[in-house]
Amino acid sequence: MDKGDLRADTVTTDAGASGCRTGDGPQDPVGRQRECELLDDVLAAVAERGSALLLCGEPGMGKSLLLDRAARRCGTRLIRTWGRESEAVLPYIALADLLLPLRAHFVDLPVTQRRALEACFALSEATEPHPYAVCAATLGVLAAAGEEAPVVVLIDDLHWVDPSSRMALQFTARRLATERVALIMAVRPEPDDEGSWDGIPQITLRPLDADERRTVLRRQGLDPFQPAAERLARMSMGNPLVLVEYAAALEQVPEQPGGVWGEGWAAPGPLVQRAWWSRMRPLPARTRDALVYVAACRSPELAVLERALTAGGLCLADLEPAEQAGLIQPEHAGYGLRHPVLRPLVLGRCTVARRLQTYRVLADASSDELRTWYLAAAATGADEELATALANEALRARQRGALGAAAHTWHRAAELSASASGTTARLLNAAWDAFRSGATREALKWSKQAQDCNDDPRRAADIALLHGQARTWLGDPIGAHESMVSAARAVEPVDPSRACLLYGGATLPAVMDGRIPLAVDTAERCAALAAHDAPGQAQLATVLLGVTRALDGRVTEGRELLLRGRAALHGDWPVEKQQMAVQIGEGLSWVDEDTPARELLGVVVDQARRDGAPALLPYALAGRCEVESWSRWAAARADGAEALRWGREFGHAAMTSYTLTLLARLDGLRGDRTACEERLAAFDQYGGRGIQGLTLFAEAASGSAALATGDLDACRTHLEWAFKLAGELGLNNPNLLLFVADLIEAQVRAGARDRAGELTAWLGERSSATGLAWPEAAHARCRALLADSAEEAETWVSRAEQAHARREMTYERARTRLVHGELLRRFRRPVAAREPLIAAQRAFAGLGAVSWASRATAELAAAGVRTRPRDLSTPVVDLLTSQELQVARAIAEGMSNSEASTALFLSRKTVEAHLTRVYRKLGIRSRSDLARTLARIGLVA
Repeated sequence: MDKGDLRADTVTTDAGASGCRTGDGPQDPVGRQRECELLDDVLAAVAERGSALLLCGEPGMGKSLLLDRAARRCGTRLIRTWGRESEAVLPYIALADLLLPLRAHFVDLPVTQRRALEACFALSEATEPHPYAVCAATLGVLAAAGEEAPVVVLIDDLHWVDPSSRMALQFTARRLATERVALIMAVRPEPDDEGSWDGIPQITLRPLDADERRTVLRRQGLDPFQPAAERLARMSMGNPLVLVEYAAALEQVPEQPGGVWGEGWAAPGPLVQRAWWSRMRPLPARTRDALVYVAACRSPELAVLERALTAGGLCLADLEPAEQAGLIQPEHAGYGLRHPVLRPLVLGRCTVARRLQTYRVLADASSDELRTWYLAAAATGADEELATALANEALRARQRGALGAAAHTWHRAAELSASASGTTARLLNAAWDAFRSGATREALKWSKQAQDCNDDPRRAADIALLHGQARTWLGDPIGAHESMVSAARAVEPVDPSRACLLYGGATLPAVMDGRIPLAVDTAERCAALAAHDAPGQAQLATVLLGVTRALDGRVTEGRELLLRGRAALHGDWPVEKQQMAVQIGEGLSWVDEDTPARELLGVVVDQARRDGAPALLPYALAGRCEVESWSRWAAARADGAEALRWGREFGHAAMTSYTLTLLARLDGLRGDRTACEERLAAFDQYGGRGIQGLTLFAEAASGSAALATGDLDACRTHLEWAFKLAGELGLNNPNLLLFVADLIEAQVRAGARDRAGELTAWLGERSSATGLAWPEAAHARCRALLADSAEEAETWVSRAEQAHARREMTYERARTRLVHGELLRRFRRPVAAREPLIAAQRAFAGLGAVSWASRATAELAAAGVRTRPRDLSTPVVDLLTSQELQVARAIAEGMSNSEASTALFLSRKTVEAHLTRVYRKLGIRSRSDLARTLARIGLVA
């Protein structure tokens, strides 16, 4: 029997779950019309475009049946695979099932990606492929296959797919829009999966309503109104599997008092198990014994199963009654249980001694890592030899880039460790690999377990550092700060270097939460230790001092420290140096050093793309977005959109929230208040309001958007609150408080001149204290707004223009020129008002700041100037989507399509499709035209 026959048998067997009797032929599942229509749309569209769809639902809700229906209706190439609980520890096993049938397309991949894929499938001797190279390769193989003919991929029981394969599937599912590939997956909701499938269309299968439950029972040949059937309908809670399985049991014992329909059966889980047991009970004893081997087997290989059965005094023929009863089914090259509830049922119905013996027999029948895992399952207590073997497997998985599998293997090794120190060390390894693979919640949980069993103060510091980082990215920065500071104090007497690292680690979450005095304090503690007891951490201390000095307003000192930290970066930058470079780059942007900031952040972005290791991409891209927001909005939006995508993909709630505030501000300044509020609604969903520093920026974005659309009351409410919070947090660098100028303008326009004067005085004090260009320009502009004569206004505008000349800030300069023109017209000098108004209008239009451009246009009309249509034309790059702009920049910088696909983690076909649209939108025909167009507006050198 070939694989096609096996799949056909599976579809026929599963048809019973639809609510139709076996043999009645396949019918659409009851209550799933919406899902069926959606699946039909996906299948119909695959010839032209790709898509992904995630079917979510509790066991028994009909996910597998919907996939069976899709398989029957698929009119093109179909690839189908299943996640298996028994194989969840084997790295890349599901990906191998998916991609090895497409191995002919491996040659289409860039060399780095092909080697990574071959390494993870043990097809070559290469080691340590980066997980994201494997992800990009997965997309590339499917894209190449889709070019040949449309491909439909169906994956059932996704929750049991190994972590390495799941990561590749998540990556691929978000990038199929231009490929002729449909990826349809079914998954059981898991708490640890929260947020990991963001950006992928999902549909959750709802429970059946009362009428639908009755329809299912009718299909089973029951009268849905008989008392027992009504009781079953209620007890099913709308779960189709409960209805179908218990309908069969109900036919046999319809009204048996105190029997299977006794009042103690109150939940669907036990009901379904008992229904399955009613099928198992009549089986011969040898068959039930053989089922234990099937349930315990981690591989469907028939040869392994047959050897184990023989060793246990059984044979494959003993499984025939179970197959006839529908309890097992052919699965690839062996047997598998028909439904997940059967595994705990079968194993739970045998004795502990029998179960452990079964695992030992399977171990004897297997080899390599499977043997190790069977022995681990058979272990009843600590076994250091076995724990060491698992640790070696974990190291091999790590070298293959299968960090998710490595993490789980480390965790099991920790459970079997014979000493507390061994347990702690392996739990810490498990947590680090989980963290690096993006499984931040598992990293948090396992690092906490390591804390609980650790008695070594030095290792406690290492654990606390990881635990704190995980807490930070999961959105609890202040809790992370407190835990790391506490750990630093504890370890400082015995290991100052570790304490120094912890104080340094505690600085970032304090900054993120806006607790500037706390951040300053921990940075100074880090620096004190580096100066005397931990010289190896001197560069880290210098950078953190620079960052915190810049934030609390000591700009000159902060700039000097940050530039010193920049000068100390030499040669290749490992991950920790890249992270430091991002901190330096972001800090330099706060002290008017845009050029070195942009260069540093660009190096980190380029290195992450080149190495296929995007862990720092969201951090670096968000920092560059912040720098570019001064003048290059198209580039800022492109970087922000990519940072947001990576932040969501990694499950980093804090970084995602931060990026959403950056993009919300840009949307608001452009006059798109709806988009701004949508960003901030997403910010709320990611828990951003729980982080004070980010809440400040969210309120500022709302207020600035309100001013751009003329809503003065909302603007004043949001921005006064933000200003008050900034004072409470100790944030004294005005470059991070650009909204203050908006608040002053809103107060002036609302007639609150006294309050506007107070805020303007604050800006003047900050300008004098920091020497920064923007507060000087903004202070002068606001003084002009409050001027009582044209001469006074002209004096202050002249000072503002001088300050603008010190730093590129296109938007802010346009605001100054708009104010200049408005004041001149107010003082009855309309002719003189025209020049600054025209300059402001053109700058706003070039940025895409529609509402501000409209305001300048209205002022020009009042000054007697008719606006020409080209003055308000959309900037060419604003015609591009964020991903089209990313592709355009990569190509304009000289990359080939293949190089761009590798750098951007996209398929080559996606790059080509985006490039075609870029050419059409920009009205160009060649790469050289593209390079010239982007160079003209400063997006490439």
